[in-house]
Parts: sequence; C-alpha cells; structure tokens
Amino acid sequence: MKKKGDSPILLLPFIAILIIVLYLMAARVDGAELQTIPEDAIKMKFTCYCPESCKGRITASGEPIREGIIAASADRLGQRAEVYLMDGTLLGLYECLDTGGNPGIQNGHVIDVWAPHLSKAKQLMRVTGGEVYVRFYP
Repeated sequence: MKKKGDSPILLLPFIAILIIVLYLMAARVDGAELQTIPEDAIKMKFTCYCPESCKGRITASGEPIREGIIAASADRLGQRAEVYLMDGTLLGLYECLDTGGNPGIQNGHVIDVWAPHLSKAKQLMRVTGGEVYVRFYP
C-alpha cells in the first residue's frame, strides 16, 4: 500500500544529481587528461589576436605570424610557454615570438595568442574565460 509522501517526484533531485555525476565522470574519461599546474606557472590574463584585429603580419622577432605564437613581454621573447586552463588542462605549447601593443602584455600581465581567424579567437576566449596559467621556459 502506498504511503502519503512516497511520490516519484521526490526522487527527481536524486536522479538529476546522479546524471550530473555520471556525465562528469564520463567527460573526465573521454576528455583530455587533466594535468597539475606547475608550481612555477604564473596566472595571467589571456587574449587573442587574429588577422581581423592586427595590422602587421611579421612578429617582433621578425618571423611571420602563424599558429603557435604568443605575444608576451619583451623579456620573454624567444622563450616557450605551456598554457594551462584554470582547471589544470594543458591548452597548448607556444613560442613567444611577438610583443604586441597592449600595455598589459608589455608589463607582463597578459599573453596574447595568435588565432588564424576571428571564430577561433572567440572559441579560445570562451574556453579560457580570459585567464590561464603560463609556465615560461627557455
């Protein structure tokens, strides 16, 4: 005999939580392996530049602009950079071959990643949320 309060509706929050947990577990298995952020990584603002947003096609190092390049402060020119999302996922490996015109870049608070077109730049901005961890090395 059914008791008062034994409604299937009461199970909905528990089912919803179970579905969310299972989804997150599946995403962790299917997605990129999460990494730990290196201790020497620096939290920085993240921006993008693309053909639609810049005038030049040659970097401060003299090389043509291409994917895999970031603009960073002049003292980083020639270094490599590992860029991590805030959750520790490695976004990519980049070369610091440009310095950019943004004062935040020149002061060492911002990195500016080259994207081949505006839609890729927007996608990168959505993925990063405008903040990343960066580990620079020679």
